[in-house]
Amino acid sequence: MMAAILLAAVAARAAFLPDGLWYDEIAAFLGYSLDGPWHAATTYFSTANHVLHSVLAAVSARTLGVDELSLRIPGFLAGIGAVAAVAWLAREACGTGLAPWAAGAAALMPVAVLPATESRGYSMMMLFAALGTAAFLRARRAGGAWWLAYALACALGTWSHLVTICVPAFHGIWCVAAAMRAAAPGDRRRALAGAGAALLAGALSAAFLAPVIPGIIALRDDFRALDGNEPTLLGPEGAAMLWSIGGTWWAWPSVAAMPLAIAGLHRARHDRAYRQALVLSLGGALVALAFPILLGSWLYARFLAFTVPGIALLLGGGAQALAARHRTAAAAACACAVAAWVACLATLGPRQQLREATDLLAAAMRPGERAVAVGLPDDVHRWYAVARGIDLPGCGAYGRDMLPAVEDRSVHWVMFLYPRAMPEALGALRARGFEERARLPGWIDWGGGEIVLLERR
Repeated sequence: MMAAILLAAVAARAAFLPDGLWYDEIAAFLGYSLDGPWHAATTYFSTANHVLHSVLAAVSARTLGVDELSLRIPGFLAGIGAVAAVAWLAREACGTGLAPWAAGAAALMPVAVLPATESRGYSMMMLFAALGTAAFLRARRAGGAWWLAYALACALGTWSHLVTICVPAFHGIWCVAAAMRAAAPGDRRRALAGAGAALLAGALSAAFLAPVIPGIIALRDDFRALDGNEPTLLGPEGAAMLWSIGGTWWAWPSVAAMPLAIAGLHRARHDRAYRQALVLSLGGALVALAFPILLGSWLYARFLAFTVPGIALLLGGGAQALAARHRTAAAAACACAVAAWVACLATLGPRQQLREATDLLAAAMRPGERAVAVGLPDDVHRWYAVARGIDLPGCGAYGRDMLPAVEDRSVHWVMFLYPRAMPEALGALRARGFEERARLPGWIDWGGGEIVLLERR
């Protein structure tokens, strides 16, 4: 059964691997991984560095060469590993019966599939959160070295993405509360051991991150919502966090999975072990949400990738509970959820079509014509432009130098990234005689990843 589930997980993810790289993938590789693993592990000048992932991407690129597949292999393998880790977590929580149900959900849920198809650290958050919580449950029964395994898994997760520290932070709080209400000495000792292991996870995280901590401190203002263009909980990111309970970041496919989620919540009312596993798997989200709510920070829905194992437990546990009572109803609910997830993945399209936009530009430019690019601070457009032999200079962050650049009449083309973030700049180009020739959609940032090609009239 697990072999079939893992094969399904591979198939669901493999189709996305050849897609062109998008902004964050290119910026992270050029800024950190390009100069090798040591540079990735010791440099931090932007929040784009998911340190452990950047290290592994550097190793993969040096071993296999630089292309979409080599950059995405570390995240892809972590995503497949996360499916197996969810199965282990389910076994530790409720026995072998739950494992295939939870792993099956993890294999096909878009919130589990998509992070494993990009060159970022989110699938590693899933993997180490599942491993850490499973080790936590095992350690509460067996103690000993399992507490060390738990601390190490949490630290590796935090090394992959800083927000994963919310997992051991919540576990530590949970253990302190358990120790305070424990009646039996054994229960109190076990809870205090868990709190100590959570502290050890924090210490190991600091040790792994030690080379970049000065950079993190120097960028402390970047973690605060000061510019007004950061994501908010009352916008699309907050909605995506809520919809993720149905296995996706979008409303319609998540609604299709709601019967499983409701069945899982109903089961949690009566199954103490299952309820405890859900709390431990999902509770870190409360810590993460405290940052934007109480500390003026910001949060993307994908930063909560560490909750994916808990979502898989919820939906898989709901499916198992339905199957125990009414097989036909369970089959219908599972079929509805899976069909919606597959349809969501099949109709999503690329995150951002930088490669395709560059190909269109290369085909359209005539001899003597020049082009410039407008976008965010990183000149990621050069990634494919250099490969196509196009000189495509940028215009500074958010089109700072755009108007002087287009005064040159030899500039016939503009590649415009993230037009929704800069409507005034797009309007200024149109006022100066540029017309839209192509608009390439991209689903990342809720459609903000689209690219517009403009030609001078």
